Amino acid sequence: MANIDRIVKVAISLRTTAIAEQNFNDLLLFGSFTPTGANKVFIITDSDELLDTYGCQPTDPIYLAAQVAFSQIPCLPRIYIGLDANSANVASDLDAINNENSDWYAICDTKHTEARALAMGQWTEAHEKLFVTCLTNVNNASSPGTDTTSVAHLLQSNNLFRTAWWYTADPKNFDDVAITVKSFTKYPGQETWANQRLDAVPYYRLTETNAQNIFAKNGNTFEPFRNIAITQNGKVAGGEWIDVIRFRDWLCEEIKIRIFQQMVDNRIPYTDPGIAIIRSRLTEALDFGVTRGGIAPPEVDSDGDFIPSYTVSVPLAANVSSNDKANRILRDVYFTARLAGAIHVVEIQGVLTYENLPVGTTTSATVQAAAAESARRSGTVNVSV
Repeated sequence: MANIDRIVKVAISLRTTAIAEQNFNDLLLFGSFTPTGANKVFIITDSDELLDTYGCQPTDPIYLAAQVAFSQIPCLPRIYIGLDANSANVASDLDAINNENSDWYAICDTKHTEARALAMGQWTEAHEKLFVTCLTNVNNASSPGTDTTSVAHLLQSNNLFRTAWWYTADPKNFDDVAITVKSFTKYPGQETWANQRLDAVPYYRLTETNAQNIFAKNGNTFEPFRNIAITQNGKVAGGEWIDVIRFRDWLCEEIKIRIFQQMVDNRIPYTDPGIAIIRSRLTEALDFGVTRGGIAPPEVDSDGDFIPSYTVSVPLAANVSSNDKANRILRDVYFTARLAGAIHVVEIQGVLTYENLPVGTTTSATVQAAAAESARRSGTVNVSV
């Protein structure tokens, strides 16, 4: 029998392979526990697994930290546990953990050993992750002008943009674990680390002087305001907002993955249409950043001029050097995007007067409607709204 391929031959290739992508919603608790075999990293979905499987005691810091993590509403579906082997060089422990499993993004030291906070921050900086911790030493809340030795000063003076610290009276409150879990339940671009309520975490009362000293060192607090307690500041030790650091890391990964997927098993010609393909994948990632809330949407200023969310620039193929074409490297691809940011503080100025106010565009629609209804019922004045 003749084969139908003689008439119609079909070959379908698969481009469905998923690329391993960094997750920016996973937290690793670094602490002591009884390892199973030679492994140094484990995943738990319930804090009691540390008691039942890993021989932890109810008073162990890592178990208390896990309890706080799973007490948040909402909470993460899983927590990574990394073995603190108490070696002289904490970086060697972190290297061992990262070499075994690097899928996690943020780390909290459940022992809160302040003497190694700088070393952990420096390791985190080099590995593009996030270190969130608590500091308890009273010097951390002292005036920045007189403090040159506290851990808070060292973290700030070393310009650590991947380390964030919370001031607390008791490290076993685990403010750092609670705020990280609370923030990681939202996608990058959708959270702020300030003005957040924390579950199962006692607040700490500070004088305004101490609070401002902490903020001046780019530290963070969990304080009571009337009948609720919320986090304050939301910055890393280097001075940037924590959510901006996390969103930047996510956006970098998103751009890499989209362009890499386009290039796998696919030839992109070094022509204007080929360069346009790269531009298109970059634009897709930036559009996703707008959807996630990290990049500001298109807006219009007071003059009615359009303000885009971002701008993208790519070279013309004819303007690329022969050497770059020969090496098959595309350079000079640029973008600028406007961060959406977040409102943490509101300042309002008003005036009270006995004078009549004109009903116009600056008057609340609710007030205008109420005035119109009042006039209608009284039957004495007709008000046009």
